[in-house]
Amino acid sequence: MLIASAVPVFSEEPAQAKTAFESYITALEARFDAQNQSVEGYLWIDQNPQRREAVRKGEIQVQEVHAPQIDRGTIEDWIGGEFLPNATLDQVLKIDQDYTNYTRYYGPELVQVQLISHHGNHFEVFYRMKKHKIVTVVLDTVHDIDFIPLGNGRYSLRSRSASVREVRNAGQSDEEVLPQGEGFGFLWAMNSYWRVEQRDGGVYIECEVVTLARSIPFGMGALLRPTIEPFASESLENTLKEKRQAVLGTK
Repeated sequence: MLIASAVPVFSEEPAQAKTAFESYITALEARFDAQNQSVEGYLWIDQNPQRREAVRKGEIQVQEVHAPQIDRGTIEDWIGGEFLPNATLDQVLKIDQDYTNYTRYYGPELVQVQLISHHGNHFEVFYRMKKHKIVTVVLDTVHDIDFIPLGNGRYSLRSRSASVREVRNAGQSDEEVLPQGEGFGFLWAMNSYWRVEQRDGGVYIECEVVTLARSIPFGMGALLRPTIEPFASESLENTLKEKRQAVLGTK
């Protein structure tokens, strides 16, 4: 992990932060499952006419979902959506499962991708991610991903991080992948929940991203906040832009 020496302390993942995150995810996934079964309330995009009109015009809409404050950690929750004109559900699904080309679709932040296993609609995937703000953070993550066919021109996708490990001195001879939960705590967990629907001459795509990271110690806000707080929102907006380009053949 390439990181400025100005960051003075490591931050191990506290058990209470992990428990609070898991409780939040349990409630979120209950809502996610309910939306998958809903006829009229499937898409967040459809819950606001102005939002739907904006995405139909080509805008990407991103909004914060206010997560609770927790002890010794930070939960960030963001949701966003877009509309891809003249696209089909099969085109989007093909891109979603084309892990071999993910670094082309989602680079340069996505440095390396490896499909670990694939059984039916379940995929286990390794990602190496690189994010640069004030500091450069490199993370090795493994995700359990489930594609959920819903019929009627819809499918959803649930991606849960099974491990998130910080990489020190990435790409150098002394590269070290730290154990889960150790390091500077810029990201401890990252789940994403996708809903896709073909209608109105194209495909609606939306995603909710939830992250768990360290809390920000007093006096370190100027250094840590620009890296920790935008992780979910920037990852979401960038991914939606890049997915549009990949599906529509512009990348």
